[in-house]
Amino acid sequence: MQGDKVALVTGSSSGIGFETSLTLARAGFNTYASMRNSEKSKNITEIAKKEKLPLQVVQLDVNNDGSVKDAIVKILKADQRIDVLINNAGYGLFGSVEDTSIEEIKAQFETNFFGVVRVTQQVLPLMRRQNSGTIVNVSSVGGRIGLPALSAYHSTKFALEGLS
Repeated sequence: MQGDKVALVTGSSSGIGFETSLTLARAGFNTYASMRNSEKSKNITEIAKKEKLPLQVVQLDVNNDGSVKDAIVKILKADQRIDVLINNAGYGLFGSVEDTSIEEIKAQFETNFFGVVRVTQQVLPLMRRQNSGTIVNVSSVGGRIGLPALSAYHSTKFALEGLS
């Protein structure tokens, strides 16, 4: 499939990542719908099969260097390029600062912020060599406006806004 546009979407087991993966595949992109737990791939796989979409599920845990590298290598073996990266993987942690452990806050940052950095650091040099590519970091209104009981989540999204 060399020559076709290739997209990688993190956090594709549900929500924005799920819908974005399907939208890109329907638009003709060779789409890699990545997710930490590939056991959650049944729905997207069935839709892709039914609609004959160019979509594959790839296991990718944004919190794990080896997992990220393995997924990128797999994509490059098959398609030799990545044209679009959608950094979508993330979750919301609900709780006041005083009731949230430092470990929970670190885990929130590991996924929502450092996961983006980790995947981008693997893909960006490739895009530079290709002389093309688009990276979309999925943030939130929570990256601009804070609400009570979501301080850890908002902190990660403010950091993501700064990185982007």
